Amino acid sequence: MLKCILWPLMMLAAGLSTLSAAETASSPATQPVSAHHMKQYFFVLLRRGPDHSQSKAEAEKIQEQHMAHIRATAESGQLQIAGPFDDEDADWRGILIYDVKTLDEAKALCAADPAVKAGRLVCDVRGWWAQQGATLK
Repeated sequence: MLKCILWPLMMLAAGLSTLSAAETASSPATQPVSAHHMKQYFFVLLRRGPDHSQSKAEAEKIQEQHMAHIRATAESGQLQIAGPFDDEDADWRGILIYDVKTLDEAKALCAADPAVKAGRLVCDVRGWWAQQGATLK
């Protein structure tokens, strides 16, 4: 009786193992990055910084410098896309996607932003993968 129950269970397990192996072989999560032509970018979450003590005129000047920094990194090809969030009262202020070689380079670009230097913004930087050539639609 035990043999009658174990044999079908073993066959089912063997079949599931084969199925799992086949599914795993085609699963994007388990494929080497190069197999899907993935490219690493760096995702930056800009958050509200600790220092908002500047006068309105100073804050406006910092914002102008912040935008100039964004334009310069975009023109150099280091920045792929950027934009603010629509809730100005929230902690999250905007996102940037950098196309640079290393995490340290992405962190340095963000640290060079005048709004970050002034303490009005802080950066959370993470490596992020996307299919090479992907675009927003």
